[in-house]
Amino acid sequence: MVFTSTANPLTPAELEGLLAAAFAEASILVRDDTHLHVRHNQDVGHSGGHYKVRIVWAGFTGLTRLARHRAVQHVLRPSWARGQIHALTLQLLAPQEAENQA
Repeated sequence: MVFTSTANPLTPAELEGLLAAAFAEASILVRDDTHLHVRHNQDVGHSGGHYKVRIVWAGFTGLTRLARHRAVQHVLRPSWARGQIHALTLQLLAPQEAENQA
């Protein structure tokens, strides 16, 4: 079965806006890598975007990696359902974790 989507991908600003509304006072970076996957999207019949997202948010403190991912996926579920997102790479950090990476 081939999934076919005719939805336009989200712009990075739209994706960032959805995330900012859900994760107040977070530091959010969105990179749109859709252009790197044009051939792949044509092969699978999908027009959704490919994104890399980094969120640093105090609310992630004490949450497991899985719980963090589920929180983001919950926010983006409608966009997934409309076919606006095809792939998402997430880096989800609490502030202390981000400081340790610097």
